[in-house]
Amino acid sequence: MIVEGWFIHSLIAVTAVGVTMALFKVPTSKGHNKFVYSFFGFVVASILSFIFLRSSINIDSNAMLFGLGWGSLYALIVLLQMEILKKLDTSAVFPITGTISNVFVLIIGLLFFHDKLSIQQFLGVSLAFFTVGFYNQIHKHITFKNGLLFGASAIVLLSTLAKFIQKSGSISTEIENFIFWQLFFAMLTSAIILIFIAGKDTGWKSGFSKYIIVWAIALGTTTFIGTVEIVRALTTGPFSLVYTINSFYILITSLIAWKFFGERLTKHKIIFLLIAIISVILMGLK
Repeated sequence: MIVEGWFIHSLIAVTAVGVTMALFKVPTSKGHNKFVYSFFGFVVASILSFIFLRSSINIDSNAMLFGLGWGSLYALIVLLQMEILKKLDTSAVFPITGTISNVFVLIIGLLFFHDKLSIQQFLGVSLAFFTVGFYNQIHKHITFKNGLLFGASAIVLLSTLAKFIQKSGSISTEIENFIFWQLFFAMLTSAIILIFIAGKDTGWKSGFSKYIIVWAIALGTTTFIGTVEIVRALTTGPFSLVYTINSFYILITSLIAWKFFGERLTKHKIIFLLIAIISVILMGLK
């Protein structure tokens, strides 16, 4: 049995992404400023991309445009996720946003990348909608009333668009160059947001400490690894299947957040998490 290269890259990517998403909990758990934290995280990721990919970096308009699109969206997504994690645990947020986003990914794969919808995938989509709707209706995690519906919807839409851009860039540009520009523009967008916030909020320094650099190094390292591996997977792997595998980050993230950031894994959360994973598996079957 031959294991295809894109599958190996997807497995490495999902591990790195799972750790990265858990690290989004740091501002809430450790009291750090999310704008400073995300900026330094992208600085570290950009430095690593320059060190390891510098021989491939060049001024290519396509790579830069795709990089700008993905980088600016991803920087916004990171901040939105950190904000929503102030009120909810990772095990409550990411199974909802990740599963719904995966449904949109499947639709995009059908429309733009010639993927075909199997009966199993249709069942997976149906299960995803039912599970997310039922779970959120019972627990009221994301509603207009608590102000989280807009943020969660923005995360789903922006992340779906970012995935489309990332796939397009992966198959139409030189990937090492594309990876660098993705992380560079994410850093630039994060810097612009930080400068804007610093001008509006004089108390932003209160969430700054020497430990934020340590956490940012961890965040930047896993962001770099995750970005490199998922782009490599997307160069040859099916769009919907690569991101289906990537959706398994929700399990890794929930376990890390439970172990290191004091989140509670209740029986209902575990059941929901497992059903979400089943729906993801079904969506990945051909």
